[in-house]
Amino acid sequence: MSDERPTSAAGRQGSAREPSGAIMTVPNLVTFCRLALIPVFLYLALGPKRDLAAWCVAFVLGGTDYVDGYLARRLNQVSRLGIAMDPLFDRVAIAAVGTVLIVRHLTPWPAVAAVLARDALILLAVAALGARRVPRPPVSRTGKAGTFATMSSLGVFFAVTIPEPPATWLRPLAWSLYAVGIVLSYSAAVGYARTVAGSLLRDPRARG
Repeated sequence: MSDERPTSAAGRQGSAREPSGAIMTVPNLVTFCRLALIPVFLYLALGPKRDLAAWCVAFVLGGTDYVDGYLARRLNQVSRLGIAMDPLFDRVAIAAVGTVLIVRHLTPWPAVAAVLARDALILLAVAALGARRVPRPPVSRTGKAGTFATMSSLGVFFAVTIPEPPATWLRPLAWSLYAVGIVLSYSAAVGYARTVAGSLLRDPRARG
């Protein structure tokens, strides 16, 4: 359900081979490296405020969203750890960018809170499903599109800080992407909820 970047996770789940218990795989190493870039982004954006460098790091985080999933499928290195990490990584990355936007007053906090609230609900749902051994519903195209639009909007909001050349004209684009992303993301969440409810009703053991 990285939902949003769940594309990678979904891709891994869709592999022909059963997920392994391996940890040190190439896809997982890529994910670890991307995770390590999050504190670098936070430091650049909140410390010395080197906005161009911070934006480049954020671009790498978002632009390589599907690399680990592609490698997992290509190299037949689908792992249970990779499947679990992808949604969590997405949520942490979005939370990091959202935190910067709020701290630096680049976006009204309710707009960021709407994104983070949905992500928190997804993480809670994934944890609940795992505890009851109920399969997670596959990531929908609506969810993928919503995540992409939302992540893109946050990146564009932050790009407004880059002074050379002035990028204030990007703000309308950021709000347009945000509006599309939030509508699609919550629409996908409703679809996931219906799928999960149907699974629970069909399997009485999952409700116990």
